[in-house]
Amino acid sequence: MKSIVVLFDEKNKYENEKVFDGKSAIELCNQAASTLGFKVETVSNLTDIASLFDCLASICTQNSSDSVIFSFADCPFLNKELTQELLDTHFEYKAEYTFAEGYPDGFAPEVLDSGTVKILAELAHTTAEQTGKKKITRSAVMDLIKTDINSFEVETVLAPVDWRLFRFNFNCSKKENFIACTKLYELTGGKGSAADLSKQAAECPAILKTVPAFYNLQLAQKCSGKCSYCPYPQAVKALSGNGPEACNGIMDTKKALDLIEQIEKYSGEAVIGLSAWGECFNHPDLYKIIEKILSYEGLSVFIEADGNSIPQDFADKLAALTRNAKERTNGWQKVMVVVSMDGFTEQTCKALRGNDFDLQKAVEAVTALENKVPGCIYPQFVRMNQNETELESFFRYWNEKTNPSHGNFIIQKHNNFAGLLKNEEPADLSPLDKNPCWHIRREITVLYNGDCPSCYCRVLGNITGNVFEEGIDAVWKKMDKELGCGGCDEFYTFNF
Repeated sequence: MKSIVVLFDEKNKYENEKVFDGKSAIELCNQAASTLGFKVETVSNLTDIASLFDCLASICTQNSSDSVIFSFADCPFLNKELTQELLDTHFEYKAEYTFAEGYPDGFAPEVLDSGTVKILAELAHTTAEQTGKKKITRSAVMDLIKTDINSFEVETVLAPVDWRLFRFNFNCSKKENFIACTKLYELTGGKGSAADLSKQAAECPAILKTVPAFYNLQLAQKCSGKCSYCPYPQAVKALSGNGPEACNGIMDTKKALDLIEQIEKYSGEAVIGLSAWGECFNHPDLYKIIEKILSYEGLSVFIEADGNSIPQDFADKLAALTRNAKERTNGWQKVMVVVSMDGFTEQTCKALRGNDFDLQKAVEAVTALENKVPGCIYPQFVRMNQNETELESFFRYWNEKTNPSHGNFIIQKHNNFAGLLKNEEPADLSPLDKNPCWHIRREITVLYNGDCPSCYCRVLGNITGNVFEEGIDAVWKKMDKELGCGGCDEFYTFNF
């Protein structure tokens, strides 16, 4: 069977860095592809999925290829043996699409029958036009096939161990992945089977923890302090003697803006939360801080707000800021706003969020935000014993595309903050085997004065350093030795 290898070069920042014994990711990927015994073509400057499949179809026709082996061009560990296993499976079972499942991204290409490529190219312009217009991502092939998956013969090569829970991405598309690639190469020299490389990566702290992907900032101390399942009121009272409603500490604006610059330089791409503790709307320069974040294409804004605390003019101001911002390169939206409700009825919402909570006002806030900044507003329900009976009603209502959020919502697990609160989980969903904690591996919480707790679940305690005084790198590296701790079941959950 005649095949052709097609590598898609998205022209990212790190692909040409010669850090792999003097070679770049592009060079190693091409080197691996050339050992397969087929012609290798590299394509670039394609705008969407439809244009990608038009290009693949044209290449197949020009080269009279029976199949195409497709990969991104920045994968330094593209594995010959695993690729051959994919090809053997593809041809033995006369598949139309074959992929590897359970391995880290970057080890295996995808194999498509040339006739299937042409059918998909047509679908991308007709029945799957909406998918065809989307930006090319690492899941682009599967995203298009899924629009009519029952029409295709799909085969899978399964990994001996399922490494998906580690969410490894051994490509050079962004800084955290680039660092992971360099560390894996230092560890292995690029030698070994896909399974061996996966196993070594899963046991290497330097690969598990690279740079933060989520920075959770406390812009202001003050909030109503009435949320029944939040440890913050108790913690701030223990430190200051006052409840959060009487606290007036705010993050210095200049330090906040400087910190955002640091974040962009250190992580490259990340999500910056503005709601670690307290209510961010109590910061006088909130919009200046949001504007600063949005000035960097690799950074996104995340705000989690009480449904009643959102100012009436917030939707208009946020819309103006996002309208002037470029699309993000980090895979997330420009802004994401969570509107906390935690119930379906007024009675339950008041029981959990205080007697002053107005459910209708929260729904109106969702409506206003969705109208001005569509597609990034999420009503939230923290699942607890106290509201479990309303979970289905909340889900059914907010899941409808005709509702104020157009079908977007979040169901969040209850967090007892490592035993600071009574456990109110209706069901224990934690896995039997404890994996290295996602939050410690990927997140930094920064309090209004620059102090950084070792983990968000430590609330205001267990401070490991101060980013205003020491910088992000010094504080982040102080946490290198601890990838998990006892007494907490948040280890398997993650934000971004």
